[in-house]
Amino acid sequence: MRRPLVSPQSLLALGLDAGGSGTQWALVRGDEGLAGGVAPPLTAALLSTELGRAALAALAEALPARPDLLHAGLPGLSAGTPFAAVVSDTLAQTFGLPAARVSVEGDLDLAYRAHLAPGAGILLYAGTGSIAYHVAGDGVVFRAGGRGYRLGDDGGGFSLGRAALRWVTDALDAGEVPSSPLAEELAALTGGLDWDTLRAFAYGRPGAAAIASLAPAVGRAADRGDVVAAHLLDEASRSLADLARRVQGRAGLLPVTATGGALRVSPLFPAALVRQLPGVTVAWRDHAETAARFALAHNGTAR
Repeated sequence: MRRPLVSPQSLLALGLDAGGSGTQWALVRGDEGLAGGVAPPLTAALLSTELGRAALAALAEALPARPDLLHAGLPGLSAGTPFAAVVSDTLAQTFGLPAARVSVEGDLDLAYRAHLAPGAGILLYAGTGSIAYHVAGDGVVFRAGGRGYRLGDDGGGFSLGRAALRWVTDALDAGEVPSSPLAEELAALTGGLDWDTLRAFAYGRPGAAAIASLAPAVGRAADRGDVVAAHLLDEASRSLADLARRVQGRAGLLPVTATGGALRVSPLFPAALVRQLPGVTVAWRDHAETAARFALAHNGTAR
């Protein structure tokens, strides 16, 4: 095993927890967390696009100092693959770092690392998308979901936003303009509830970010007593519980830890999940800080 190139206590590490709704970042030196924030959405696939390059530039501009090390978790990535090497090189060039000082992995592997040791349980993640994920002690991965917004991701932020828009458009099809807390919360974000406005909002940006950004509106409406919004949260919780049970059916009746930004939209959402999946633990960790500390621990020895 290679020795660290420099004492970890003197190095500034950048951790990235990238995602389709935003990229969390954290700067850590030694045991001290120095800074953190949120940058534009970023995925592995976006890195080669103009949108991805703009997101990286915005992230680099937001940092108060240039890091010495970087570890990133990105959607659509598997560590150790040729594509991962390309992504790692892109990040190294962006931040002016030697290739050996940059490492990458999938966002789910980073999230699992933040919450669980291999073999310890199942991670149920509800962010923009959704997935149940278990890493066995021998490294074998069991998963359910996580297929992207075009194929699934039920229970995540995108599906909540899409379900809310479908509720609005169903009303429009019936010749009605809905008036309720959910309608008000949605209109505040979309700019209106007429079809032209909704169409521009839903299709004006590529990917899942725009529609996923409506998930907090569903949560706020549920908190205001909106029956439809509360029902959407219940339906999402059923979808998430189903993902966890699929993995339990293959990996065993392991404990489940649930996390992710979608579960933060309302306290009613975790409560609904507990009803659907008794015994689940809902917890949050700073995945970006976990990434930064991973970079420090490896200190240029991982690629």
